[in-house]
Amino acid sequence: MVRSSPEDLTESYHRARSGCVIIDRSTVGRIWAHGPDRLDLLHRLSTNNLNGMTQHEGRPTVLTTPLGRIVDYLLVLNLDERALLLTSSDQSETVQQWLRGFIFFQDDVTLQAATTELGQHGLYGAQASAVASQLASAAAELPPHHALPLGENAWLLRGAAPAGFGYELVAPPPLMQHCIARAIEAGAVVAPAGLHELLRVEAGLPGAGHEIDASFIPLEVGLREAISFTKGCYTGQEIIARMDTRGKLAKTIVGLRAQQQLPVGATLRAAGSSAGAVTSSVHSPRLGWIGLGMLKPAAAGPGAELAVGDSEPALRATVTALPFDN
Repeated sequence: MVRSSPEDLTESYHRARSGCVIIDRSTVGRIWAHGPDRLDLLHRLSTNNLNGMTQHEGRPTVLTTPLGRIVDYLLVLNLDERALLLTSSDQSETVQQWLRGFIFFQDDVTLQAATTELGQHGLYGAQASAVASQLASAAAELPPHHALPLGENAWLLRGAAPAGFGYELVAPPPLMQHCIARAIEAGAVVAPAGLHELLRVEAGLPGAGHEIDASFIPLEVGLREAISFTKGCYTGQEIIARMDTRGKLAKTIVGLRAQQQLPVGATLRAAGSSAGAVTSSVHSPRLGWIGLGMLKPAAAGPGAELAVGDSEPALRATVTALPFDN
């Protein structure tokens, strides 16, 4: 794991702004789903329509509780006679256990952990497409959430919101080392894992354990693109559909800017009343202290001034639209 000192983060951040960085993403969970009913199972349990997927096509989807709360966010990559599920960080076992609770005797589906078998690294930055094209010539034309095979059990996957950004390399360790070496030869620079968190927050994307959490429903944290409103029933569908139809969310994800560090978990107050909480916080070399928060819609207008926490004098934060601009 690459050291994440403030100096390293600043240097790698500027590299990403002008070039390409490669970041270890090994904490992302990877699960094999085998059997002819694999996509049917995921279709009936999650928010998105997973019917009609072509080979090497991926679709984002969310597992939700009967109350519509988030269990986890997944990217489902359809492969030949199997699927690869990419979970949030460190959620592989949780997702497997949850899915197995809904596999019945008539379902021809087996799940198998692939986190150790397959490694994962991300290619991000202004020149990510140019570097990825050195690994697979068609990388720049690859549609979002689609993958190109790089070898046996190895793929280059194009990211997109709400899943992420740039490209993801998924491969067995020996081939991964070869791909990393080629990416470095093409101009990529190895960056600390902490840079992904900084880039995520700047992009306004929900993160595992922050906004991707059982406290929220997918609509509240900006995962609308992972939801189908025309498919049939799935766990939590009634709640999510009702909230969408009424257009009334309890919370909505917002950007926050401040002069000091925003404590994660701190209460956000508008006109003296609790309106939400800070969920993510980073220091951007370009923007200063920024964060994400979950806020009541009535207090979420861009430019709104909020008090943070209970200290006196109170730390102040300004609501800003996502993604963060200059």
